[in-house]
Amino acid sequence: MTERSAPIVARDSAGFTLIELMVALVIVAVGVITLSGVQTRASRDVHSTGRRTSALALAEERIEVARSAGYTNAVSANGTSGAMAWDTRITTVDVELRSVTVTVTWNEAGTPQTVQLMTLLALR
Repeated sequence: MTERSAPIVARDSAGFTLIELMVALVIVAVGVITLSGVQTRASRDVHSTGRRTSALALAEERIEVARSAGYTNAVSANGTSGAMAWDTRITTVDVELRSVTVTVTWNEAGTPQTVQLMTLLALR
């Protein structure tokens, strides 16, 4: 029987050193931390956009209420819907023309936020 010996490998090509592994680990860690920050910011922005969309839908609803009441019956009003407060103001702009302004306000992270929509009602 013949014995085979292990191939001879040069000492400097035997594998990774501890320093090389530590540098690779630091690079991967920085990438993971960056991605985590991006994910957190994206989640916060999605939540904020959802609140703004809800406020816009509420403002549109209140404008439709004023429109359905008609020129002569539309009145100023205010109220709340969940965490949002709305205020509808009806003002006379010109002869046979009224302005309907709906303002929706809410707090987000301690900062007041506002959405405002305006339309006109004409006497027909």
